[in-house]
Amino acid sequence: MNFPEIKVSVITPVYNVEEYLRETLDSLVNQTCKEIEIIMVDDGSTDSSPEIIEEYAKKYSNVVFIRQENSGPGAARNNGLDHARGEFISFVDSDDILPEDALETMYEAAIEEGADVVTGASLSFNSKESWYIASHLNNGVYRPGEKALISNPELLYSLGPCNKLYRRSIVQDIRFPLDIKVTEDQPFVIEAYLRAKKMYTVDKIIYNYRQRETETNISLSQIVKVDSVAVLSDIFKSLKLSDQLWDKYIQNKVSRNAIKTSYYMRIAQADIWPAIRCAIDSKECDVQVKTFSMLLEWVKEMDRYVFNGIPILHRVMTYEIAERFDKVCEKAKDIYLQWLITAFSLMDPTAIHVLDISSRKKIFNVTKKAAKRKSLTPINYFLFKRKMKKYYTLARMATARRIVLPLSGFLPQQKKITFATNKFPAMSDSFQEIYKQLIDLRPDYEIKGYLKKKKNFKDFCRMYYDMATSKYVILDDYYRHLYKLKLPKRTEVIQTWHAAGAFKKFGHSSIGYADSNTVEFENQAHRSYTKAVVTCQEIVPLYAEAFKMPEKNIYPLGLPRTDIFFNEDAKQYIRNKYYGMYENLRGKKVITYAPTFRGGPGKRANFHLELELADMAKELGDEYVLVLKMHPSVTKNVKVPSEAKEFVVNMSQHDISEVMIMTDVLISDYSSLVFEFALLERPMIFFAYDLENYLEERGFYYEYEDFVPGPITSNTDEIIRLIKSGDFDMEKVRAFAERFFDHRDGQAAKRFVETLIKL
Repeated sequence: MNFPEIKVSVITPVYNVEEYLRETLDSLVNQTCKEIEIIMVDDGSTDSSPEIIEEYAKKYSNVVFIRQENSGPGAARNNGLDHARGEFISFVDSDDILPEDALETMYEAAIEEGADVVTGASLSFNSKESWYIASHLNNGVYRPGEKALISNPELLYSLGPCNKLYRRSIVQDIRFPLDIKVTEDQPFVIEAYLRAKKMYTVDKIIYNYRQRETETNISLSQIVKVDSVAVLSDIFKSLKLSDQLWDKYIQNKVSRNAIKTSYYMRIAQADIWPAIRCAIDSKECDVQVKTFSMLLEWVKEMDRYVFNGIPILHRVMTYEIAERFDKVCEKAKDIYLQWLITAFSLMDPTAIHVLDISSRKKIFNVTKKAAKRKSLTPINYFLFKRKMKKYYTLARMATARRIVLPLSGFLPQQKKITFATNKFPAMSDSFQEIYKQLIDLRPDYEIKGYLKKKKNFKDFCRMYYDMATSKYVILDDYYRHLYKLKLPKRTEVIQTWHAAGAFKKFGHSSIGYADSNTVEFENQAHRSYTKAVVTCQEIVPLYAEAFKMPEKNIYPLGLPRTDIFFNEDAKQYIRNKYYGMYENLRGKKVITYAPTFRGGPGKRANFHLELELADMAKELGDEYVLVLKMHPSVTKNVKVPSEAKEFVVNMSQHDISEVMIMTDVLISDYSSLVFEFALLERPMIFFAYDLENYLEERGFYYEYEDFVPGPITSNTDEIIRLIKSGDFDMEKVRAFAERFFDHRDGQAAKRFVETLIKL
């Protein structure tokens, strides 16, 4: 093959990947772009990888087989670059897969746009599923169009050499450093970015990264960072090389510092902090001293402007280490004190203020005091006091549970109702509607409320006293303060449950699924209920199974919080309230995206939006706004691209019933709020992009595809089409509401009080 005929040279370093190599090679030889050479560089493999490459080289004339002694992936890529003859270069790892039109898509974009570097969207995958890379998705790496590193610093979140096409003329004299094992590819990619006169991102998936499920054969992109000293040493070598590139290619100091700050932020978050955590967790003094010393020297040489633009570094150098002080050896603590002194000498007032008002304010202020005094005594004293307070609190709570509750059970029962929840800091949701009816219909009852707030010893004693002496205790969810406890038999414990209908399996019904609790946990959580309330007779057996209680004790009375849906004056008041709060809601129809959480308790805080918000803003922004209503378990900020800022309103902090009243079209997935939304008789779209995985995680009571009252889709384009066309079966929505609500009259709270609360 002569050089003018070769459009793309694909370079793949190979080391002991016999299990995956054929799949990778098949994806390369079957590319729709045929004018390519596939350079396979075997890095001294000891398995059958060389034989597999040789087999393909004999069969396909464009497969080039190069052998070398084991020297690492950087050397293998350099070897490939020495032999490459194509107009463009692309790197592919030996266990990854290219979509069949990936090279053609990128090559055509490079020619049409005159781009020196072309990128696109990437997926990670394993044997069960595929997913977008969170750091790419959350930082807007996939946004299509023309790019430049200075104006698009999000490109720094994509510094791997793969999933890109490089014009050979801009990289032919760049090589991967051979003395770096971790982050060795970053200087290469950064220099390519800086040399490129134009970059372009295609709106297509052009690369699939394999996430291996076996412990052996770890790929180039999945190195386990065990030796934190070696890892940090490599990172700082890579940083020095990159620093030289910023100085060489960016003449304007302001622009140079801005891009350097973005890069340091990414490195500190993705590479440096994990390595430091690893050093701390090792509890090896020598490792801690070396890693702490390296970071200190790096920061000492840092420009003040750059340092103040890296908030994660401020956190790491102050309270993050202080929180882990019990694992840090004395010699490393001495270096940490130098960290504090250096950090506070560099931090400007704004950076200090941000930390001073954070949720970790107390520990931060202690580190500030330690830096000022040049002594670790304030930190040691603070941590000692906190530990003693924790032990004291646990001991007192145990006293309240084991003594106050049982003794209070011997006292006379009072005409009293106690509401208890960990969900809301004030009477809201169904509790609010029930409370209003109690005031009207049962005015002689004393009402007590134990809501979401921090409780001290006196609060716990008072709560257990009130519960033990109440006629009724009303719950709306799991309530951990009652686990393993027995209230007096005379006390009715009524579970109103926060979710309508029966969608995802929960309680005892969910046992055996990936996201389930143990049988013992569910027994302890639900054992105290004497009655429960649901929306219809059909789901009574399902709740009986979930709570492990008799069907006769479950009452299909309705969901009190939906009463407001039947009050036109209240609905108009809510609309006016939100129009006043959010100007961009006025004159627009409202699409609400309200997904449920993903994963177990430790993972629920994060949610990665799969909706293409920029596309929705472009296609629907003239007529609609998009409201985000995330599940309460999702606590991390959901990022919105700049193109969609005016289109998207995050209303996650507001009451779900009020948000639904504002909603014209609901986009959800597996959330039970679709039951109550059906009462409003408005269209719904089910964005179920991960249906199979979610089924494994939770399980459903009904067949999803036949059950939901709206179209199911897995992509944004289809959502846009559905909304534009208005192609919805509203009869199906009405039938759904009739099926799962025996009463649709706005009287659920009144029925609750009249049926369950005796005069």
